[in-house]
Amino acid sequence: MHKSAILFFIPLILLFGCEGSLEDENRASNEAEIESFLTNNNLEFVKENGVYYAIQNKGFGYKVTSNDSLAFYYIGYTLDGTVFNTNIAEVAEQENLDTSVRDFDPIKIQEGSNNLIEGLQRGISLCRQGEYGTILFASNLGFGEQSMGPIPEWSALAYDIFIIYVKNEQIEEEQNIISNFVASSEGFSPDSLTGAFKKYITEYAEDTLPGINIGDTIYGYYKEETLEGTLISETNTEGQEIILSTKEL
Repeated sequence: MHKSAILFFIPLILLFGCEGSLEDENRASNEAEIESFLTNNNLEFVKENGVYYAIQNKGFGYKVTSNDSLAFYYIGYTLDGTVFNTNIAEVAEQENLDTSVRDFDPIKIQEGSNNLIEGLQRGISLCRQGEYGTILFASNLGFGEQSMGPIPEWSALAYDIFIIYVKNEQIEEEQNIISNFVASSEGFSPDSLTGAFKKYITEYAEDTLPGINIGDTIYGYYKEETLEGTLISETNTEGQEIILSTKEL
């Protein structure tokens, strides 16, 4: 009896060991494929929690954090370019997807609600409002050994994501404060790129100024204050060197 029990358990141990090894092998293969895809497309990326994220168009809105409410558009595809799902009508029509069974409204979720597949769930936390980026992950965070429609088994997946909004109580309170300040002031207008409000103190004709981009070095002056007028920081001189950077403070 004792010997039979031993014989019974050995195949199970071997089976579990093989399954784990197969998943690990496919994960390693997928990650090599993902990194090759990113390199070939000249995409800079970060990798966190097993997920790759490449920014296509930088956003300057609120970053997604735990329990935030958010809405987004997406395009899901395999790394050979096969689009398997989207909530963008034009893309669905272009890719000959069945538009009669798809909803083309933005996806609305609460971050961390586990309503998404694991890789997409992890990747969403790397995004921010107004940003267009690509989330990529290995098959162990996708559909694994299952084939799903046009998605072969053990497929690495990519999702192009555009975050429409990020909301929580603190954000809504902050937005109300800013809106009230802008409404009680003159000359402020919204900036379509950053979502911030701006006011020109001195204006110049556009053709007299060169284009200014992220990464440029300029010489000028700035002062940072709270909406109540409390000074946070300012440059020492009006001609101080300032490097325009997307680095978060």
